[in-house]
Amino acid sequence: MDLLGEPDAVASRRLRWFMALVVVCLTLAWLYDWYAERDRVTGAQGPFPAVFAAGSPVAPEHVIRRSAGVDVTLVHGMSLEWTGPGVKAVNLRTGKEYWRYERRDSGGTMWSFEVSARTVVAGFDDGKLVGIDLRTGKPLWHEKIPHDDGFRGVSLTGGQAVTEATGAVRAFDERDGRSLWTVKTPGNCPEVLVHTVYALPDHVSAVHVMCNVSGVTKDEYSLLLGVDNRTGELLWQRRTQDPEQVVRGDAHTLVAPAPGPDGRTYVQLLDVNREGATARGELATDSWNPAGAGDGTVLVGTDADGGTEDHITVLHAFDTTDGHLAWRLKAPSGREYGFGKIADGRVYVVRQPFLTGADVGRRIRADLLVLDADAGRLLHTLRLPAMTVPDDSDHFVKLDVLDVADGATSIGWRDDDGDLLIAAD
Repeated sequence: MDLLGEPDAVASRRLRWFMALVVVCLTLAWLYDWYAERDRVTGAQGPFPAVFAAGSPVAPEHVIRRSAGVDVTLVHGMSLEWTGPGVKAVNLRTGKEYWRYERRDSGGTMWSFEVSARTVVAGFDDGKLVGIDLRTGKPLWHEKIPHDDGFRGVSLTGGQAVTEATGAVRAFDERDGRSLWTVKTPGNCPEVLVHTVYALPDHVSAVHVMCNVSGVTKDEYSLLLGVDNRTGELLWQRRTQDPEQVVRGDAHTLVAPAPGPDGRTYVQLLDVNREGATARGELATDSWNPAGAGDGTVLVGTDADGGTEDHITVLHAFDTTDGHLAWRLKAPSGREYGFGKIADGRVYVVRQPFLTGADVGRRIRADLLVLDADAGRLLHTLRLPAMTVPDDSDHFVKLDVLDVADGATSIGWRDDDGDLLIAAD
């Protein structure tokens, strides 16, 4: 008999049943956690979409209208789009979803993603970083970087996915997720957000971060870090203006505003290399509203009537070699330009009606212009299908060239979802 007065066999049987029940419960709990943590992958559907052409379109004549959300990136005949818990790839020619990657658990919303020719890297607000194969949508690797700030910046360049950690910047291999290097930020920058990374010649990455973005314990400021992207050695650091106001002019040059002692803003040409980011000249302008940059040209937008930066009626193109004005283009009366893109020595920009809040809901017609980046000469004009002006209380809504890649150009409303136009040769 046992201490409770039951036969030993009965007590032993009850103990075995109890232990079996515990094992079952633990197994079910483990299976639930395993299932919840699994990624949800749909696709890939059919053959891998083909590119429209190599490089940027020369004289786009064909337009495809697609519905799309925010944060759209073109790559290899697809648009990559934010879905909230993940990202999806859409075949531009058919409009059908090619694949979708999303996290099954409810703990993470995708904060940002970056795309290369082979990989998508997604950053989530609970600290998880995921590498995804572009062809299949299947996850290649996961990395959890704990933090409490509710954001996750990521930049993908030169085969490296660069993101932030507490008081540091970290880089991972885009294909297998190997940790490549870690750079600590200054002590007064414990809260870091990676904004942009520029891969420069001679194994240098210029990492533009925002420090203390919450502003809770320390003042917010921007910092440019020069990093040896082979070893992670911190080569130099430089305080800058808002990263949104910094653009890359050519392989070695960043263009950034800087306040002068006389109160005016000077737009500096920064020569960036292993020794530092040194101002070698200035743009011959008092205003700074960057409307596109690349291939040795920077576009600055102004309003001929002296209005705000909400309207660009004149485009000024500056040569980043010495900062001189190369050409200017004024819009016809009642028209304005959106933000453009520069690729393969060509400027892509939309000329549209002068839009205000009164135009919400109105259908408008605009033109895609292709210009020679060096001389401003008009190379091609494409009349775009009618677009309905979305509601925007700040009246900032404009038609911008969002991306140029693989023989296609995407055109859509600034900071707004809705119809997306794809123009190709």
